[in-house]
Amino acid sequence: MNPDEYDYAAARRAASELWLREQIAARLERLAARRPPVFAAKGDLNPQIAEWANRFISGQPGGLIIVGNVGSGKTWSLWKLQETLIEAGFLGTMEICAAHELRRLITPPVDEAALDRFADADIFAIDDIGSVRVSDWDADHIMRLIDIRWPYQRPTILTSNKPDLRELLAERVASRLSDGAMTVKILGTDRRRAQ
Repeated sequence: MNPDEYDYAAARRAASELWLREQIAARLERLAARRPPVFAAKGDLNPQIAEWANRFISGQPGGLIIVGNVGSGKTWSLWKLQETLIEAGFLGTMEICAAHELRRLITPPVDEAALDRFADADIFAIDDIGSVRVSDWDADHIMRLIDIRWPYQRPTILTSNKPDLRELLAERVASRLSDGAMTVKILGTDRRRAQ
């Protein structure tokens, strides 16, 4: 074959596609290793959450607020969302932190390294906000995280049983979290009771 006839562009595309498939497989493997087994159940992502994932992949800014009853699948949806994004080629970071764990991290002595990791994550999710009482101290640290993330349009995701963010987190935090955010209401009964 004449070197002038070799399709270098096609070879580069094929190499890039192979690299991406390998990255996706490795990331899905790491996700499976750290995802709690109870959130690894098979199922389909809520269509509105899947729509948000498509918006995010296409570069549209805005967070996500998932509201629903106890046991309606909000936490499962966070883990499934992360899996869905990875399968779509997302190579960034997504940090999921339960509200009670976040509270532990911001209780003195504050875990600054963890907060920095959350602030820098491409996507940061606070799961079950409102399940623990949010003190002024907690709200100040959550505000700090949001203040760092918001101007760079890094999406923050919240799940909660309580739909009123202003009541939970105060006006300023709620305003920034709601800026361009999609709100999804997951209806249904407690899945855990049905088992």
